[in-house]
Amino acid sequence: MIEAVFVFGMMNVLFEYVLLCMLRPRTRLRVLGNPNSVSLLHIGFLLLNLMIHWGTLVGTMSGIGAFIASIVTVAIARRVFGWIEGSSYHVGFVKYSKDELK
Repeated sequence: MIEAVFVFGMMNVLFEYVLLCMLRPRTRLRVLGNPNSVSLLHIGFLLLNLMIHWGTLVGTMSGIGAFIASIVTVAIARRVFGWIEGSSYHVGFVKYSKDELK
């Protein structure tokens, strides 16, 4: 039973990371730098997973696990891509040129 929760949590990490990678670089960095957007992302994944898996113990645990996995995913994405906070660009492992951020 707990294996299903961990597997589903890893699938959520992968899904959320792919969704973040699909955004344009400037939009992605703005989302990662805005605390309200990050909170909305976490709560959105929690609500989506609770809606899908409502009614079972494993489903509820998976929804909570998805929320925790979302926090970890955003932390990893901030390290990899960086973020824009206000008018300053905090560089991650992937560096963008000024042309890419227009």
